[in-house]
This record gives sequence, structure tokens and C-alpha cells, in this order.
Amino acid sequence: MNENLTRAEAAARSSIVIDSYRVLLDVRGHETFDVVSTVSFTADMEETFLDFIGAEVSSVEVNGEDREVEWDGARIALNGLAEHNVVTVHGRGRFSTSGEGLHRFVDPLDGSVYLYTQYEPADCRRVFPTMEQPDLKASFTFEITAPSSWIVLSNREEVASEEVDGGVRHEFAPTERISTYLTAVVAGPYHRVTSEKDPRFSLYCRATLAEYLDHEDIFDISLAGLATFEEAFDYPYPWGKYDQVFVPEYNLGAMENPGLVTFTEAYIFRGQSTRAQHAARANTILHEMSHMWFGDLVTPVWWDDLWLKESFAEFMGAWASTRATEFTDAWAAFTARRSAWAFLNDMRPTTHPIVADIVDLEAADQAFDGITYAKGAAALRQLVAYVGEEAFFAGARIFFTRHAYANASLDDLLATLEETSGRDLGAWADEWLHTTGVSVLTVEGSTIRQVGTEPSGTEIRRPHRMSVGAYSRSGGELTLVADETVELTDSVTVAVNGDVIIPNHEAHTYAIVALDDTQIEHVLRQRIADPLARSVVWTGLWEAVRDARLDPARYLEAVGRFHDEEDATLLSQMIRNCDYLVEHYVADVDTARTAWFGICDDSWRDAVADRDADRIYLWRSALARAGATLPEAERVLREALATVRGDRDERWKILIALASTGSAGEPELDAELVNPAEADVVAHMEAIASIPGKRRAAYERALHESLSNDRISALLAGATARYEEESYPFFEIAQSVWAERTQEIAERILYAVFPHRESAIAEAETWLEGAGADAPRALKKIVIDGLDTLRRDRRVRTMFGDSARFPMTNH
Repeated sequence: MNENLTRAEAAARSSIVIDSYRVLLDVRGHETFDVVSTVSFTADMEETFLDFIGAEVSSVEVNGEDREVEWDGARIALNGLAEHNVVTVHGRGRFSTSGEGLHRFVDPLDGSVYLYTQYEPADCRRVFPTMEQPDLKASFTFEITAPSSWIVLSNREEVASEEVDGGVRHEFAPTERISTYLTAVVAGPYHRVTSEKDPRFSLYCRATLAEYLDHEDIFDISLAGLATFEEAFDYPYPWGKYDQVFVPEYNLGAMENPGLVTFTEAYIFRGQSTRAQHAARANTILHEMSHMWFGDLVTPVWWDDLWLKESFAEFMGAWASTRATEFTDAWAAFTARRSAWAFLNDMRPTTHPIVADIVDLEAADQAFDGITYAKGAAALRQLVAYVGEEAFFAGARIFFTRHAYANASLDDLLATLEETSGRDLGAWADEWLHTTGVSVLTVEGSTIRQVGTEPSGTEIRRPHRMSVGAYSRSGGELTLVADETVELTDSVTVAVNGDVIIPNHEAHTYAIVALDDTQIEHVLRQRIADPLARSVVWTGLWEAVRDARLDPARYLEAVGRFHDEEDATLLSQMIRNCDYLVEHYVADVDTARTAWFGICDDSWRDAVADRDADRIYLWRSALARAGATLPEAERVLREALATVRGDRDERWKILIALASTGSAGEPELDAELVNPAEADVVAHMEAIASIPGKRRAAYERALHESLSNDRISALLAGATARYEEESYPFFEIAQSVWAERTQEIAERILYAVFPHRESAIAEAETWLEGAGADAPRALKKIVIDGLDTLRRDRRVRTMFGDSARFPMTNH
């Protein structure tokens, strides 16, 4: 069985023109479901294949003639085709617990069953026989039979229903021409709320989460977003209704199924939530909404141009947040969180251009990364600065009109932007979209230079148009005193003067800012008043730590100094960086852990004194993570636990920390499970798995039992707790896990158990040269990235091992 469709195979099948699918699903089963898929298409070849990964194919009919079933578990062979064909396949699919295909979830609170589909990039074939590639668009008609008490949804409106065999068959209107991965089904006793202002909009969630669904806020953002996009694109929303469904055990943040957008339940806040979390949810809502045009209306031909939709949606999410919501600081959040993700991926040996070389579906699955999303979005922001916003959106309008309900490529997009801007964008695209690596903007006095090389050794020479800000001390802060717009390829000397010169202080380009030593001293001791410039600089400081240019102890000390950072997104990122720094970048881990716990304790108490809810939340969470490696932290953690009233998620964070050092045992954890909601069950599993002595058994369960995606992750999170850390045989199990599990679950397991010990450098090198030499590229990527992390960790530890001095108090 070969599940991994290649780009060459897809290209060979791309001359087929599919008219329509009619898909019948009966989802009343427990482990499998019946499916009938009828595909009408025109072909210029005598044979091809349908993709289907399921339990059974019972019959295949081609143009009214029964054919022998030739199915290898992934592909159904079709022979003797005519020019015009109608193929009908009867089979059975398997319900998923991995979040791939048709996922089935049983709510532990009331026993209700909830279903939803998730396909991208190629899991539609786990539900019905199809030609699974994005350039074979078609119209889809779904008929779904389900229990009579269920709500059933698909991309289009329901047009008919009838009672059958104790259930109800629901028929939906045919879709416009869309790709297979964009079709969707949701079914179950979902709670529904419909907007009173615009009945096209409805929200859905599990009934047991209904009390937490803040629908008014979500509707406000959605309606404002739609008005913003329709005006910007000058193209009406093309998909009729707009359902948004929050689903359990979701692998992603959200998915842009036209007319039926799915979101992770993590965006329904059961307890305290920060402004940053609400901003992230708003950004995701707008990101997915922009996909209704970028990605759904006009779709990439193949996954090489995945960026063509994801980079745009990432850009549009932040752009629309600044115009349609209260979160006008969205670009500061993007810089603090998403740019750091891009830098991490782009400095790997496995980095790739924004326009990637995606040779097969396994590579496509791993291309949903910081380069495709965040680097691509930053490049687009630079493109907007280069051609102008008016020309950019004028080009987008032509792009939608010209390629509506079809597929398009990079060349198609560049053609429209060249029409509206009057610029030749070929050279710009070559430097930005077809190169790899991160530009570093060094600052020495008033001179700014672009440095950096691609992994091949080629010098990076991207053109940057950006604003350079001069900041000087005023009232205890560094404030903007002058700025200058410059264009830079090699170097430029600016006329502005100040204590600190910050290139790209408005975050209009993709680059790391590397200040000189004098300026670093200023920003480590004095707050930058502007939040966007502050995010740019602090992102650069973290990269200086990762690049062994800044002592990790200095960074940790500075985070303690600025513990009252008012931007929750930036503060959260600073704290997470320190979590990572303590475990990876210091030679004396015990001293660093103690110092960091002290900072977290002091900062939490200051937040409580200031009654700053966001800071209380962030620093209490940090306190729990830091205390998870220190048995002596029990008293403080129990004090923090006593301050949490009614917030189940917050209580579990602290209990997991206590369990990790053996300070909380099974009886206490079992007693806490008074409400068996799924989030509590999962947290309880992680807590039990974290207890020293319980971890090996948790690892074995995750490896060998049939469990859902979230429950596997909970067991592995506990099994890999850092206090008295266990070691697992990654290199012995990697290939069997990859072969036996779906890619989603295999990656969850392997990323979790990849070793952190320095001796694993030699083990990884040996595996890559020996047992893993012929392993699938996607599996080798996990090992290559892990090896790169280990080498970077060692490099930073070696540079500062003898000099690092950690503060033992916060301030």
C-alpha cells in the first residue's frame, strides 16, 4: 500500500476534468461508516486511480459496468475508461481518533457522540473515494444519514431531509467548484447560536461547552471581518452561509472549509483568559475568513504554492485585526510570536524557500510551518511596502476575478500585481520567494548592514524597504525621537541619531535586528516605549541568545527586570523563551532552575499586588512550569493552587507540576477529577503520567494503545517530564512508528520522545548515516531538526558555560 501520492503522479492525473461528486455517508456506526462515492469526469487516458484509505471496497462500477475491485488499501485502480465516465464505488470508511479524516469523539460528561472532518492536505480519501489533489476541483453533493437527534452540516445549505431506518438522511445543495480537501462534514448534538444581525452566521460547539461560548464577541469579530474583506477585495463573500464550529481533539487552530469553518475548542475559554488569547482568536477567525478568497475561491495548483494561500491568510489576519477589531496592535503580536516561529524554522538545515519544493504528500504535511505562514506573511508585508497597499489590493481583486473557482500559481499572482503596480516583480520574487535563510540587520553606530547566508553558503541580498527609528532616554524609557525610511540591500548609513538605532522598528520586513553591544546594554535596562519596536528588539535579543551572541543569564535577568511588561503576547513569549533557555542553554541547570523559579515567584506576587489579571495568569502558569523541576517548590505551588477558584485548567497546571516531582500522588489527583469533562480527563492523564515511576508505563500506553490524539499527547507530556527525566529508545522505534501510525500521530510521538541529552548528537548522526539513511524524507526531517537543536544547545552552553551568572531574585 502506498499512501504517499507524489507530485509527478498528481501531474500525470491533472488532465482529468471532474464534473461532480455525489457522496452518500451513513455515520450511525461506532467504528466504521458506509460510503458510496459517484464521480463524473472526462478523461484523456484509459486508466487512472481513485484514492481511498478505509476499511473495505465492496464494489466498483465504471460506466454502468461492474468491475473487479483492485484496491491496495490506498488506491482503487480504474481501467478501460472512456472520454466521459461515471464511476461509483461502495465501501466502508473508518472513524478516526487521530483528527485526520472523519474524527469521532465521545463526550465523557454525557456520552454524546460528535463527528467532524479534517482533510488538509490529503485526508479526504479517508472518508470517500476521490482524486485527492487540489487542482482537480469539482462540485460536491453530500447525502448524510445520521441519528435523528443530531445536527448535520456540510459546506452548503441543507435542501431536503427524510426519515430512514430510525435516522434522518440529510441532502445538501451542490457546492461550487472546490478542491477535495475543502469539503467538510460535521454531525452530532451540537449546540447552535445564530447571529441576530446576520442569519448567515451560526456558531456551534459541544453542548457541555455551551455555557462558555462567548458568541457575541465571536459574531462581532466575524461580521466586522466580513465587511472589511468584502470592501478590500471588492468581491462578495461567495459561499452562502458561514458556519463556525468549535470541535474536540483538533490538530490545528482552524480550517477554512468554505461555508463550514472548524476551530479548536481551545478557543472556548473555560476559565481565565488573557487579552492576548482573545487577540489570537480574533486573528484566527480573520485568517480563516480571508481564506474564503485566498485558498478557497482561488486554490494553488499543488502544494508547492501552499504559501499562496497560507502566507496571504497569515498577513490578512493581522492586517484585518488592525482594522476590524480592538486589537490594533496585531503586528506587535505577530512580531513577538509568529516571526520567532519563522526564524526558528528558517535557520534549520531543513529550511526551504517560501515557494517550496513539495515532492509528495508527506512533504506537504510538514510544509505547514513558520516559513510558509509567518515568513511568507512578513514577505508579503514587505511586498506591500514595496508596491503600495493600493496596488496590492487592486492586484488581488484582479486575481480573484480572473481565477475564481479555479487554480492559480505564483506566476498568475505576480502578473496581476505587475499590472497594478507597474513594477517588474521577477527579481523581487527571486530574492524573497526562492531563497532560504534569515536576513540579519546589524547595527554599528549609524550604519546598518544586511548579513546572512543561505545553507548553501550563498550570501543573502534581499531588498528591504523599511523605517529606521532612533530612540533616546526620556522619563525612564527609550522613546522615538526620529525615523527615516531607507532601502537596503547591502548597507546604509542613516542620518537619525539616538541612544538606540532600531532598523525595521515598524516591522515592515523579515529580518533579525542585531544591535551593537552598547545598544544592547540600553535595551536590557530600559523599556522601549513603542510596543511594536519593543517586540522587534526583544525578538532580536532572543535570537542573539540562540546564536550564542548574548549570555542566557543576561536575557533571564532582563525578563525579570521587565516582569511587568504590559503586552501579554510579548510577555508570554519572553517567559516561554526563559522556560526553554533554562533547560537547553545553560551548563548549570540546577542553579538556573532555582533562579528562574525565584523570578516567577516574585513576578507572580507583584502581579497579584497590582491586580493585573493577565500578568497573574502568565506568571502563575510560568511558576507551575518552573516548579515542575524543583521538589522544594511544593510550598509555593500549593500557595498558588489555593488562590485558584473554579478555574479547572489553571488548577491542573499546578497539579501537574506537583505530580512531576512526586509532591502530588494518585489519590490527590483522582480526588481533583470531580468533573469528568474531556479537558479534565486529559489533564488528569498527564498528571498521573508525570509522577516519577509512572512515566515508563505512560510511554508504553502511548506507543501501543489505540487512543485519541490528545490523550496520546497527554501521556507523552507526562512521560517526558524534565525532573528525573526518563530516556526512551527513539532511534530504535522511529521507523516502525512512522510505518504503523498515521503521519499526525507518528509526529506527535517522535517529536515528544526525541532525546535532549548531548550524547544523542552522535546517536542521531549514526542513525542518519546508517539505519535511517533510506528512511522517508519526512521522518529524516524530524531527526535532522532534532540534531540541529542539540548542536545549537551545545554551542550556546559551551560559549557561556563558565561565565553565566544567574540572578537569585527578580528585582
